[in-house]
Amino acid sequence: MRISLFLIFALYSQWVSAVSRPGRDVETAAFLQLYLHHFYSAYASDSETSGNASLWGADAGAGEASLEGKAMRQEFVPLIPTDYRHVGHLPSAALNAGFSTPPPLSNAPPDCTITLSGRLLSEHDDEPLGYATIYGQEAGRGIQADSTGSFVFTDLCEGKQTFTFTHVGCDGETLTLNLRQDTQITVYLHHHDNYTETVTVSATANTGYSREFDERSPELLTDALERITGVSSLRAGTSASKPVFDGVFGNRLSIQNNGIAQSGQQWGNDHAPEIDPWVAAYVRVVEGVEALKYAGPTVAATVLIEPAPLRENEAAGGKIAYGFQSNGRGHTLNARLNGGGRLAYRLSLSGKYSGDHRAPDYFLANTGRREANAALQLAYFHNSKWTTRAYYSVFNTTIGILRGAHVGNLTDLELAINREVPFFTRDSFTYQITSPRQVVSHHLAKIETEFRPNENHRFTFRYGGQLDIRKEFDVRRGELNDSPALSLQQTNHLLETVWHHELGPDRHLDANLQYEFTLNDNQPGTGVLPLIPDYNANRSSGYLAYHKEGEFFQYHAGLRFDHQFYEAITISRDLPRRIERFKHTFSTVGASFELRRKFNDQTSIQAGFTLRERAPQINELYSNGLHQGVSGIEEGDPALEPELSLKVKAGVLYAGDRLTLNGGLFVQPIRNYIFLEPQSEFRLTIRGAFPVFLYRGGNALLYGANLRTFYVPHPRWELDGRLAIVRGQNHTEDKPLIYMPADNLRLGVSHTPVENWTVSANALFVARQTRLDEDQDFLAPPDGYSLLDLSVSREITLPGNRTLNLRAAAQNVFNTRYRDYLDRQRYFTDATGRNLTLRITYDW
Repeated sequence: MRISLFLIFALYSQWVSAVSRPGRDVETAAFLQLYLHHFYSAYASDSETSGNASLWGADAGAGEASLEGKAMRQEFVPLIPTDYRHVGHLPSAALNAGFSTPPPLSNAPPDCTITLSGRLLSEHDDEPLGYATIYGQEAGRGIQADSTGSFVFTDLCEGKQTFTFTHVGCDGETLTLNLRQDTQITVYLHHHDNYTETVTVSATANTGYSREFDERSPELLTDALERITGVSSLRAGTSASKPVFDGVFGNRLSIQNNGIAQSGQQWGNDHAPEIDPWVAAYVRVVEGVEALKYAGPTVAATVLIEPAPLRENEAAGGKIAYGFQSNGRGHTLNARLNGGGRLAYRLSLSGKYSGDHRAPDYFLANTGRREANAALQLAYFHNSKWTTRAYYSVFNTTIGILRGAHVGNLTDLELAINREVPFFTRDSFTYQITSPRQVVSHHLAKIETEFRPNENHRFTFRYGGQLDIRKEFDVRRGELNDSPALSLQQTNHLLETVWHHELGPDRHLDANLQYEFTLNDNQPGTGVLPLIPDYNANRSSGYLAYHKEGEFFQYHAGLRFDHQFYEAITISRDLPRRIERFKHTFSTVGASFELRRKFNDQTSIQAGFTLRERAPQINELYSNGLHQGVSGIEEGDPALEPELSLKVKAGVLYAGDRLTLNGGLFVQPIRNYIFLEPQSEFRLTIRGAFPVFLYRGGNALLYGANLRTFYVPHPRWELDGRLAIVRGQNHTEDKPLIYMPADNLRLGVSHTPVENWTVSANALFVARQTRLDEDQDFLAPPDGYSLLDLSVSREITLPGNRTLNLRAAAQNVFNTRYRDYLDRQRYFTDATGRNLTLRITYDW
């Protein structure tokens, strides 16, 4: 017995020495702790049989904690690893091993001697998040993790304890634990080197705004994106919408779907991203150095749409959700299954069925929608160094286009633009979808393998393939009635190699090489000249970035180079018709630098710039014909030059115990800014009469401000506010830029009257867009408007770790009649009116 006590004391001394060294020798600590636990277990067993009391806490090391709610994902692993030889493979081994930490000597009250220890990692790639902040609300104090993301929070009281985990570049996390003994956890934060805000669409993926956005999943992704400060939506009535961030949209704001640049007919402002919102776990906007590494014709920012990552220790479970909306009488159903193990998986199936939407005073004829989507996500964990992931999704939709937006002659077009009620308005509701309509099918396949030869290097090899099939049907007569007026098929292939190199505990390099090939074909049988020509595009890219994240300073610098080649086959615009071939080569560069200064745990400032060239896209060069979804004729200009953008941005972040403030200013001059300009003419074609839009280039300036506030006056109350102001000026013509978002303010309040009940109200105030000349549009900008949304939700905990979530909501409560300046259908109709929704979700 004395020998055992002596060995325990010796091992304990070595363990304390290991964890107290600079940088904390975590591997040595884990190894010693393993044997310390072994001797302690043997001694405790002897003591129990002999009737003696056990050493410092018989329950120590159980590693258990009761998690209140499902907001935070944490990992508790077995008490003793099945193979201790793997302990030293990763720096996180000591904390992931689940061993108990001997309580330190302190003057804390007798019941406040519990220790919470653990590690903070990036959910994206398991990288440590150094110098993160952990704040204990009941303890009234906070601590900071070391450079490896490790932390030890001592002198905690028994019972419920709430902790907030924050890190620059990450979403904050709040976790409530019911502490009964010393506990170890691994905390995963959603991290990117530069970001604005994150929308968490799926509550099972993360916390942050999970409750709010899991409830909004049946809607469009742009509805979730609008909750990010600075984001608006460019809409085409009820059929489609695209995000606008700091005044840029369309080709300037690329969308990454699970790490692959979304490829399709993205040129259309009426073409919504072909992505199922039920699959997305996170919707995020990133800027600066972080945005540089992604493919796509962006000028400063990129939208990231990501599913939740799969993990080997993920428990088997699932989810079934049903949603109903009164406006359109729409039904949405989603089913999801997931499981862990060496081959982890997640399967999602969803469908949507809706009919004519309704403005406050009339039905919007032919605005129904159908969707049938599926996604399969796989991850195979070969060993601790090698992981292979695969992903496949299919998105199918049929979208009705407002019938009143398509008229037959110039006189009717002028009347339609000035009518209070659109042409072809019906008196009754119907689910029927007729022409004009769009039928879209999008397939995305991705496979990647990640290899970590050691702790300092990580290599990723990725392939992404996409197939996009789009058909648009016009109102036609005779045998052509069932033939599409536009039929496009596009294939896209992406090859990418990524290298991540750790230079030290607070420095790393990121680099990638990309090659992308796109082939776009017009399918025969339409009977009309194609809007978009046949073309192929090749792009080769390289990216390099350096990141340094110290305790008080962060530096990020990045470079990017793209070489693009287009070959287009078009039909001449003049008579006689002839085949014309065009070839274009563009070489563009990008550079970005950012600096963050952290003053304390609450306050930090950030400033940086992004220089980016953007080559003109195919639609800007060669469009020629009717763009059905926006009811306009568009013509490109083959002589357009690449844009050159310089965006300078500065901001301040204050994250206190109750109040969070996040404000920023930006200015962005753009040379050769490409925009779609309405013309004064209306053109009559065999397909009807339509307004004309031409692509033009000029020098422009964008500038504005964003402000986000979040205040918790009481644990049961939350107040939220977002303000966005954007200005745009065309210096070449000395005119304001068109399609700039009007000033808007969002206010929200959420109240939890009793546990698991939430009541919320959200108001939107949009000003009239006054910065526009009379000759710049067919119709003066509409008046400003305000909308009110209300909701109530309840979470019911069922036996067996199952939950039932119920939610009822009302949007546009007062049935306000309004038109939005960024809605291309505002020329013909009011926006949708009141919408009542019901949502039921069952998780297990």
